[in-house]
Amino acid sequence: MATHGGPKKWFMLQMWRVQQVSQPISLAMLALTLSLTVWNYVKWRPIFNNPWSGILIILLSLVAAIWISSFLWDIRFKMWREQTTVLMERNPYAKEKMTAKEVAFYKLTWLPVMDRMAKDDPKVKEAADILRAWIKRVEDIDPILREDLEDIEKHIGMK
Repeated sequence: MATHGGPKKWFMLQMWRVQQVSQPISLAMLALTLSLTVWNYVKWRPIFNNPWSGILIILLSLVAAIWISSFLWDIRFKMWREQTTVLMERNPYAKEKMTAKEVAFYKLTWLPVMDRMAKDDPKVKEAADILRAWIKRVEDIDPILREDLEDIEKHIGMK
């Protein structure tokens, strides 16, 4: 991971780290709070006569419910697909940007094909020149992308 990018990137990295940890911690605290709250209402039942076993049974029930819900959310409903679509559509600053993987893919796949086709069709040559200029502009503007692209090129043996 690139270590440069300024204070804004550093702050966003810290926010990302907190968000990644806060989700499971929040769920654990919610389950524990609900277990302790529900304990007061079910302690008269024979299976819950001991606070340690009763709260543990309630806690495990809540964890199982959360786990089953998350499994359905991921496997059955596939909500992460729509989430990534919305993230891309709602980010007005990422419309013209490319990722390092996209740049590498275009360089390895499309530009050679377009260059070969350009021998017979001037419109393809024009499209290849536009794509090449876009890639160059993206690489010139974003030093982190350029660094990531160099890593990819080294990894796949282009450099």
